[in-house]
Amino acid sequence: MTGFGRGVEKCPYGNVTVEIKTLNHKSLDIICNPFNGLFLLEQKMQGVFAKKVFRGKVYVKVTLERSPGQKKKLQKIEVDESLALEALKKIRNIQKKLGIKGDIEIRELIKLPGVLENTNDKEAEKGLWPHIKKALEEALDQLISYREREGARLARDFNSRLTTISRDMNRIKKCGKQSVDAYRKKLTGSIRNLAKKAEPDAAKLETEVALFVRSCDIAEEVTRMEGHIEEYRNAMVKVRTDAGKKLDFIAQEMQREANTIGAKSSDLGVAKAVIEIKSEIEKIREQSKNIE
Repeated sequence: MTGFGRGVEKCPYGNVTVEIKTLNHKSLDIICNPFNGLFLLEQKMQGVFAKKVFRGKVYVKVTLERSPGQKKKLQKIEVDESLALEALKKIRNIQKKLGIKGDIEIRELIKLPGVLENTNDKEAEKGLWPHIKKALEEALDQLISYREREGARLARDFNSRLTTISRDMNRIKKCGKQSVDAYRKKLTGSIRNLAKKAEPDAAKLETEVALFVRSCDIAEEVTRMEGHIEEYRNAMVKVRTDAGKKLDFIAQEMQREANTIGAKSSDLGVAKAVIEIKSEIEKIREQSKNIE
């Protein structure tokens, strides 16, 4: 499910801001973008997510905005003096061997890899995590509220489509009875034409009609379909964890029953109703895969 959340928390190092954006995805995929290379905190953030978000592609952005006059610093500058001295010594030896003159400026020396580095204070990182977590939880609460509103909208859409399917199933039940009467009438007319308007044998006629009914009987499939519709409505209310998979499974069973009804019946009205039902189920399944 899609959603957005934002949390801000003040801390001794400035203002921590956590922004979360989620897109539809069949599983949980978290992509973190922490500031200043705080990648060690990524695993902790994923642990917080795992308790509240179960599906979707999740993008997390964490930023730190320093306030004017902020005294505490998250980063510190480290100078490797031994490396600088060794590098300076070797450069001068090369100058001497090759007879190259010139002064070595400090700005050139500190550009050498490893001489001057801007690193995160490990103790500061530990102290920063509680503030990041608080901002993250605030953003998650907003995200969940957003997704709950989207879920309510989807529930209304699902109920509307299930009502349409139920209406089409009532049409199918009526068409099923009418098709039997139409077959009896058609068969009687055919026999009369072949027998030169003689009355057909009633027992044989009913036997043929019974065989027809047996071959295209959809009562069992209709009953199961009605059960699946009721089960889907119940699951929308009762299932709290990983509801999307449960709903998709029920919709898949509904689709199977619709296919069987369509294959068994030769009635045009039934065929039209089945097409409409399958269209509604397909739309339901498409949305169910994005629900937690």
